[in-house]
Amino acid sequence: MKPGRVVKILSAFAVMALILTTCAIGEDVSPEKQVGYSGRPAAVMITSEYTGTLVNDEGEAKIYLYPESASEEAVSMDIPKFTTAGFGSGFVVSSNGYIVTNAHVVHTPDEEMKADFAYQAVEWAAKKFPPTFEAYGDEPYPQTKEDLQELYSTFMSFDIQYNHEIRVYFGSPSSILSLPVGHPAEIRKISPQKIWLGSGNYKYRSGKDLAIIKIEGFTNLPTATLGDSEKVEVGDKVIVIGYPGVTMSWENVVLSSETDYVPTVTSGIISAEKKLPDGSDVFQTDAAIYHGNSGGPAFNKDGEVIGVATFGSGKLLVSGEWLDVQGYNFLIPINVAKSFVSELNINTTPSRTTRHFEKGLEYYWNNQYSEARQEFNEILTLEPNNLYASEYARICHQR
Repeated sequence: MKPGRVVKILSAFAVMALILTTCAIGEDVSPEKQVGYSGRPAAVMITSEYTGTLVNDEGEAKIYLYPESASEEAVSMDIPKFTTAGFGSGFVVSSNGYIVTNAHVVHTPDEEMKADFAYQAVEWAAKKFPPTFEAYGDEPYPQTKEDLQELYSTFMSFDIQYNHEIRVYFGSPSSILSLPVGHPAEIRKISPQKIWLGSGNYKYRSGKDLAIIKIEGFTNLPTATLGDSEKVEVGDKVIVIGYPGVTMSWENVVLSSETDYVPTVTSGIISAEKKLPDGSDVFQTDAAIYHGNSGGPAFNKDGEVIGVATFGSGKLLVSGEWLDVQGYNFLIPINVAKSFVSELNINTTPSRTTRHFEKGLEYYWNNQYSEARQEFNEILTLEPNNLYASEYARICHQR
């Protein structure tokens, strides 16, 4: 055998050994860790806030009081502005800012909003009205449960005027804590749920519950890769990323507000395939989901989004009774959202940022830290404020 031939064979074996070693290192990294690192940059927090008031038949934000001892002229009081707000999760599907989320995260039906405003109006009236009636020598009003119910019915007969503001916040790794900028968003397509059963805080909704919103001014956002929910089977791994309220400082006083914008990663399996009362398909999962996770991405082990978190552990209507249950959470199949994406002709081709994240993480898992850091630094030339690229580059530098 010629010496050159021996060298070539040895080189081939060396390359093969390197490939096998690299694969082994990659396999040692859990799916949760891989998806957690690759999925967080595209996961966002979304806030939705309605600010407005109730107006009478004349279009005035006023209510007229008629104390029995007063003159024939009624006493008018200006109705203040009220706010109803909520938050949830979502994920970027296009480099120019299209985002998938739940409809209930970004949309409140007018009747529900009016009910909320009316409830706030009753609280306001319970403080403001009694002194007016007492000033005319009348009994204070309202003072009984019946009075409060009468007031609520009165306010529910009013119309509502409001402004709606949706904002999108990109998260941050726990080592780089900063108050993110909220980017204004608009709804581009929505399929709201319908209310079927229940009352108060325990209304049960059913339906597709999907929305696509858009933020402007971006060209290279990190995006989530969409999978195929037709291929999902019971027992498959599921990894959910989002912003559950239970981890927020305003709900959990033992946690600092500095970490409110750090997303949470949970995992489980597909527990079952179910249907909602309207016939919509949903996946059941034991991966932890809490309000705030709504609209967030659920990934398979390969980092593809196969579902959208829609509702989870908490109060569920079981045999006519609202019960606290844990571990029974639900996902909208991603193919439903993909039909919306197609209708809007959204280009889901991964951005340059996404490709750099993919390459950088691949290098990172295989201990090629210098190459990985170079990929993350490339992201910073495209998006100087990308906190995940900064964090990942820092980690690589320390290795």
